[in-house]
Amino acid sequence: MDALALRLFPLMVMALALGVVAYKVLVLKVIVPEGFTTLVYRQGRFVRVLEPGAHRMRRSGVTTQQVDMRQRSLTVPGQDVLSQEQVGLKVSTAVRFTVAEPAQALHRVQNFLEALYLSVQLALREEVARHPLEELVSGRLDLGQRMRERVAGEVRAFGLSVESVEVKDVMLPADLRRAFAESLKAKKEAQAMLEKARGESAALRNLANAARMVEQNPSLLNLRMLQTLDGASTTPGNTFVLGVGPELTPFGHKRPARGSAPVPPPEGDEPEST
Repeated sequence: MDALALRLFPLMVMALALGVVAYKVLVLKVIVPEGFTTLVYRQGRFVRVLEPGAHRMRRSGVTTQQVDMRQRSLTVPGQDVLSQEQVGLKVSTAVRFTVAEPAQALHRVQNFLEALYLSVQLALREEVARHPLEELVSGRLDLGQRMRERVAGEVRAFGLSVESVEVKDVMLPADLRRAFAESLKAKKEAQAMLEKARGESAALRNLANAARMVEQNPSLLNLRMLQTLDGASTTPGNTFVLGVGPELTPFGHKRPARGSAPVPPPEGDEPEST
């Protein structure tokens, strides 16, 4: 029995080795990493899409192609475009996109990156040509959002999803940059002058109101003077000399009682007779 087992053991090992070799030759193991998908082709025809993970299939006539499904960015450098006034400028954009349908992205167009690049270029030229230069430079026009709506509709046909289109730079010729800088400076100066005029008008209105209040109640001058003295007296070592007429002091001049005779002036104040 032992002799028979010894004679069969090499045959078993050889059969096992042949089985392993046959498995590796006949069975294809495909590992798809996270964030990717793999397209399976048999005899050149698309069969199915493999999700992330380990997969095994018959090797005969099978080929695979891996597709990155993560978000990607495409930069379109400065493009020479014309505004509505036929003014030349350079605009650069950045596009964030993902591959939503890998089979369509690989089968509908030869190169989906080149197709996306061309779509962004054409959308940029048409959108800039529809608007005046001032709107493009001042930022009042959401150029990126308008471009995203158009580009997203075009590239959806070959399996791409556009997340955003952002305008990176708007480059103007040197003479236009100087003209815009001078215009902005003039606007700022005019705004400053307007604010100054408003402040002066408000100050004049306050002075006019104060004058009317003093005219109606002259004792407000005495209160204002006492308030000023009280504020100045907080600093020690200061001496104040005030020349105040009797009409501004509460005790320097007494008004006669109603119905009594006026107080005659001192004798020294009487005019000399000639």
